[in-house]
Amino acid sequence: MKNYPIWKSFTVISLVLLGIIFSIPSIIYNDNSENWFLKNKINLGLDLQGGSYLLLEVQLDVLYKEELENFSDSIRLISRESSTKINKVITNNNEVLITFENNKNINDIKNSFFQLYRGVSLQVNDNVLKITLDDTYKKSIQDSAIKQSLEIVRKRIDESGTKEPLIQRSGKKRILLQLPGVKDPERIKDLLGKTAKLTFHLVDDENTTAISANIEPFGKMIVSDIYDENIKYLLDKRVLVGGENLIDAKGSFDQTEGHAVSFRFDTEGAQKFGKITSNNIGKRLAVLLDGVVITAPRINSAITGGSGIITGNFNAQEAADLAVLLRAGALPAPLEIVEERSVGAGLGADSIAAGQIAAIIGMVLVCIFMILIYGVFGALANVSLIVNLFIIISLLGTIGATLTLPGIAGIVLTIGMAVDANVLIFERIKEESLKQTKVFQIVKNGFDRAMSTILDANITTLIAAVLLFAFGSGPIRGFSITLSLGVIASMFTALMLTNFLVYMYLTFTNKKELKL
Repeated sequence: MKNYPIWKSFTVISLVLLGIIFSIPSIIYNDNSENWFLKNKINLGLDLQGGSYLLLEVQLDVLYKEELENFSDSIRLISRESSTKINKVITNNNEVLITFENNKNINDIKNSFFQLYRGVSLQVNDNVLKITLDDTYKKSIQDSAIKQSLEIVRKRIDESGTKEPLIQRSGKKRILLQLPGVKDPERIKDLLGKTAKLTFHLVDDENTTAISANIEPFGKMIVSDIYDENIKYLLDKRVLVGGENLIDAKGSFDQTEGHAVSFRFDTEGAQKFGKITSNNIGKRLAVLLDGVVITAPRINSAITGGSGIITGNFNAQEAADLAVLLRAGALPAPLEIVEERSVGAGLGADSIAAGQIAAIIGMVLVCIFMILIYGVFGALANVSLIVNLFIIISLLGTIGATLTLPGIAGIVLTIGMAVDANVLIFERIKEESLKQTKVFQIVKNGFDRAMSTILDANITTLIAAVLLFAFGSGPIRGFSITLSLGVIASMFTALMLTNFLVYMYLTFTNKKELKL
């Protein structure tokens, strides 16, 4: 093509073809597919395809209570080592009051405890030791719990097969969860409603009087069966091995017990489990999940392979869900659903239709305006505008972005921005036509002089969009993504594609003068 580099022509044609090809999955293919090409499609957000909106609150009070219980247990152990008797332990909301028989070793006990828990407020008053959870210590617990909860919620949702969920912190102790296209929100709520704290404890079958009297001896605890609250177990409080040592869990089938969950420990867990089963043959080992006994089988032989199986009255779905929970890990504290909303697929379809109508009307009006004002050149700009939409759709599909209503607004906005760039170019060409007589020189000068203005306007918009993505959340991010991709696409179509089309038109028509 005359006065136009071959490499530039090849680049423009290649990018246009790629944009059209990779927009096909998002435009015409609705079903999910494992095909690598068809997977490059836009994911619809909660407001477009329906789904569930959940606001979860981390129950930090449970965590504070557990921490205070850990304090009292540690004091008991330290006191036993120093042969100091404890008369009374009182646990309040934010403090533990421990009354000793005398104050002989109380300062040594305080110093030993302080080595274990630095940053905790300790006060001694005669023979009473007061341990307080101050605001600084509570904040560290809170931040750690929220971060850990976010990670575990994300793992559980990913394991459940939900695509493109939005999971983020909301406020001081809440987690926002948006699940587009979820058809079974109750199952998701069940997955999130379980802390999934798995521990293994030895069963004390000899002390039957403690269970009968419902009295927990020191170092023991009475726990109910998960299926029958009337069945009680007396267990050692000490955790022999916990879920933190699990590296894998999956649903399986046992010929005698039916559906089950098989698990595998890491090296440390395997060593602990092997030692426990070797030293306690003939005793029962209870498996606790969230403070209730799932199963308590008898140890018939040493299990040194680092793997085992959890049986119970599971069906296939329950076994699979328990495996998901164990793989994801235990939540540091329970999560409570404080707000729940559902968006119907019909409402989402209405939103898509409204967005499409807005985009089509805007496109048609812009195209008519461009043709009326700039004639053939306006028609060429309209071709660029249509290709611009294909490129935006293909980019959104390729990166797996989630399209929301604000995202559609961003696309509509870029239509106007793309036209604005073409208007600047054509107005520059008009000015050049008053100074020059050579057609190709007029076009070249018009594009060159408009370039700096177009780049300046689009780059500043792009910077604003990047900042919106970095500091925004939810709908704001959706808007910023489509705006950013739209700006990039509009710069390409205005500065390269429109340029290519104008040169091609002038070459084939052999125009000797320009009339805009």
